[in-house]
Amino acid sequence: MIERLQAKKKIIIGVAAGVLVFGGGGYYYATQQAKVTMDHTGHQTTAPVMAMGDVVTLDAKARQLSGVQTAQAIVKALAKEIKTTGKIAMNENGRTYITSRVEGRIDELYVTADGEYIAPGQAIAAVYSPTFIAAQEEYLLTLENVQKLQNAGKDVVQINNRLREAARRKLQLLNVPDSDIAHLEHTRKPKDHMTIYAQFGGTVLEKQLLPGSFIMPGDKLYSLSDLSTVWLYVDIYEKDIAGIKIGQPVAVNSGAYPGENFSGQVTFINPVLDDATRTIKVRVEMANPGGRLKPNMFVNANVQLPLGDSLVVPESSLLDSGSRKIVFVAQSEDTFVKRDVVTGQHADGYVQILSGLQPGDTVVTAATFLIDSQTKLGSFGSHAGHGGGGTTKETGAPAPSGGTNSGAIAPAPAAGSEHSGHGGQ
Repeated sequence: MIERLQAKKKIIIGVAAGVLVFGGGGYYYATQQAKVTMDHTGHQTTAPVMAMGDVVTLDAKARQLSGVQTAQAIVKALAKEIKTTGKIAMNENGRTYITSRVEGRIDELYVTADGEYIAPGQAIAAVYSPTFIAAQEEYLLTLENVQKLQNAGKDVVQINNRLREAARRKLQLLNVPDSDIAHLEHTRKPKDHMTIYAQFGGTVLEKQLLPGSFIMPGDKLYSLSDLSTVWLYVDIYEKDIAGIKIGQPVAVNSGAYPGENFSGQVTFINPVLDDATRTIKVRVEMANPGGRLKPNMFVNANVQLPLGDSLVVPESSLLDSGSRKIVFVAQSEDTFVKRDVVTGQHADGYVQILSGLQPGDTVVTAATFLIDSQTKLGSFGSHAGHGGGGTTKETGAPAPSGGTNSGAIAPAPAAGSEHSGHGGQ
């Protein structure tokens, strides 16, 4: 009998304890649910993510999970670097032709191969020229007349002197150097062959005559180029044209000379844009000591474009949809507002802001796309929480009724609407 009473007593105590436990748990659950998700109108009051139009609110946990980071818009001096490729070309200002000033036959060439260097005034060929022989004879004749008639009348002396100077000038116009004329005056013996001297210096690009060939005045003998300076042509894209100026320095390097840098300056900007590549040709003039930069060589070029002081934000803060450029400005620790901006150049990880922000504004630099997605999904989540009286595990929002997953696609839309959180009766 006593044992039965003790057993009944244990059962009663167990039942009472169970009632207390379940009752207390239910009361705690109900009060917490009401505290977190419902006010007296049945509207959700505190949610991890709320989106109303262009304004997004994230609580501390949501910000931590999404990795939200911010930075201030600041005024900063930027310099944009344009990296491009180019091709070395000959300096057209240094291209020349050595031409003949007499008619005659080439009997000997002193420069015989393309690529050889010709110095100014260097002897390049010997020509048998009747014109040259006749000019020497004429000059010698005037010299004799001056000597023979030096005691004649004043007028005769003046005429003879003028004839001598005219004959001398004729030899000079045939490109006979003064030293050869002085030698002719001393020896009084004309030469059979005329030595042709280079009027210009440079590297031979093309030899246009052979021994035994007959030449006339004006015929081209050699094509030369002065390779002490060269031109570099680089392609600049349309978006970077505004930053290119005459006189701008350009740094150049070549795979042929690893670790070496060359420099030049912009001397010409083509006024016509290439319609196929959407680029313009920019010409850079460069010193070429030792002729190390060869025409037709491909090189890499870097152009520094100083952009001056301007308001900038990190590039990661900008969302560019094509039709709009937006950033999210932090109004408070947990509230972010979408704002349209007008941007300029991108450089050094920053983007210029021409309008839409003020210095000191705080913008989101990480999780920008996630925040933007909430503004787009907010309208779809306005009725996402309707259903039974249960709650989801992560957000505390009412669970959908009937076991379906409608309205539970993402926690943010379900919590981001003014009417989300209504439970079924």
